Amino acid sequence: MPPVLNLMPIETLNLIIAAGALVMLIALIALACDLAFAKGRHIANDIAPYAIYLILAITLGGTAMSLVYSEIYGFIPCALCWLQRVFLYPQALMAAGGAWWKDSIMLPRYGILLSIAGVVISLYQYVYQMLPQGSLPCPASGTIDCLDKVIDEFGFMTFPLVSAITFAFLIILYVILYRTHAK
Repeated sequence: MPPVLNLMPIETLNLIIAAGALVMLIALIALACDLAFAKGRHIANDIAPYAIYLILAITLGGTAMSLVYSEIYGFIPCALCWLQRVFLYPQALMAAGGAWWKDSIMLPRYGILLSIAGVVISLYQYVYQMLPQGSLPCPASGTIDCLDKVIDEFGFMTFPLVSAITFAFLIILYVILYRTHAK
């Protein structure tokens, strides 16, 4: 008889992911304020040497979590979730290569473009989920509706919002990485 996986309850995992996204949102706001108002002299300068490794950790973590939800817990991604994966997964490979070759020029340029596309799609899905049904068109072509909320924590934190926060945080990290080369 094959061993049975002792999985964490999905509610617990959802809470951990949502709490992590809140922490990332606070860090995102702090970094954006530092870049906008202090030209990155405080927090951004301190994390600049580690930006590429943070990008690698976030993209690998996001890729792993999306696969855990679909392949282990059995949640089938909707059409918009698949598009978000399309813009996240290559960044994990790019970040690995960028860390290996110490690339602070090309990696941020392509990473920012992929992350902007990811933010746009994830914010569309978030708004689609929050507005009354039928307010926006759904691109779902299969049996999974983009309205389905796998994560619904704190009354506002859903998977698309977690995704949008992740992509926005990546954009800030790519900007910080690019600035280290521009100095």
